[in-house]
Amino acid sequence: MERDMELVRELLLLIESTNDRQELVIPEDWNREVVAYHLKILDQAEYVDNNTKWADNSPMWLMASLTWDGHEFLDSIKDNSIWQKTKAGIKAKGLEIGSVPLDVIKEYAKLQLKSVFGIE
Repeated sequence: MERDMELVRELLLLIESTNDRQELVIPEDWNREVVAYHLKILDQAEYVDNNTKWADNSPMWLMASLTWDGHEFLDSIKDNSIWQKTKAGIKAKGLEIGSVPLDVIKEYAKLQLKSVFGIE
């Protein structure tokens, strides 16, 4: 399964807005298995604490909370204009955002954010 950075961002935003003891209420058009996979890899990256529960080979309860690193990453990509600039900058280099390492995306987004504040 390919990593979907748009979904990653939307998941992090959703997790941040949810009490970490509640199930994530995901939009009906999201595939629960794709969401569960992304929660798993976000957990592996130590951006979330994933607590998904499975039943009948299907993710029944999707729960997660952000870690410190998850908050830091989300803070670097939360603003829509920063996110759009980050994606455009990566695309301008001939790359797709899903093929760029998470750390590079985070650093590039931080550069975009720093430019807003005039920090070199």
